[in-house]
Amino acid sequence: MKKVIVGLDIGGSTTKVVGFQNAQLLNETYVKSSDPIAAAYGGLGKFLTVNQLQIEDIAKICTTGVGASYINNDLLNRETVVADEFEAVGLGGLYISQLEEAIVVSVGTGTSLIYSSIDKTEHIIGSGVGGGTVLGLSSKIINYRDFDLISELASKGNLSHVDLLVGDISKNVPGLSLEATASNFGNVTDNASNEDFASAIMNLVFQSIGTTAVLASRLYKIKDIVIVGSVVHVKQAEKTLKQFEDLYQVNMLLPEKARFSTAIGAALTGMKR
Repeated sequence: MKKVIVGLDIGGSTTKVVGFQNAQLLNETYVKSSDPIAAAYGGLGKFLTVNQLQIEDIAKICTTGVGASYINNDLLNRETVVADEFEAVGLGGLYISQLEEAIVVSVGTGTSLIYSSIDKTEHIIGSGVGGGTVLGLSSKIINYRDFDLISELASKGNLSHVDLLVGDISKNVPGLSLEATASNFGNVTDNASNEDFASAIMNLVFQSIGTTAVLASRLYKIKDIVIVGSVVHVKQAEKTLKQFEDLYQVNMLLPEKARFSTAIGAALTGMKR
């Protein structure tokens, strides 16, 4: 039986672990920890347990993510290498979307945009707007810093109590919905609730990400945009990003395994080598 190539995406708070055996993706898993070394060992142990594997079944471990720089030695006495993060983002995005070419947008604490094809990967640009922005703004505006709770609040909010909409300033703008945002936080009302502010914060962040993604897609003349990362499946994020499809004739794809995409890409870099 062919041994397993493991991909380990060590984030600031969550570490994702995947593996390929005979080119087949095994059951993925993740652990939450801000300590990269503890997360790496804990994630690997959980991955082995979930897939009923032994340490000896691992041929290579490919690490990526912000915590990868803290891993200075082989993990579990298995060959451990650092995968190029941009290549991992690109390859993972193509794998989970089953595309041969795409703009891959990785949303984490911040955001990075990658052009990826079967032949090459290019880092287009990065942005400081991401999940960290949601947490920072929420902690100061509504005094919440739990992402899941903020997401739940956002799902119940009314954007019109905080954002200025196109319909607030015009009866008709060709090509734009009257529900489109004219100005983020441009219409804050005295009775705006925490739910309204949470919704507006999510809208601000994911509209910024969507706008940058559309610009990248136009630069590379590609309509397929793959969104990956741990935060992309919150309802508000998906709703906001999907609005760009009709507006700019692009395909905003949020694949089921978006959370594990970069870990998958890291493992794929090891398989390529």
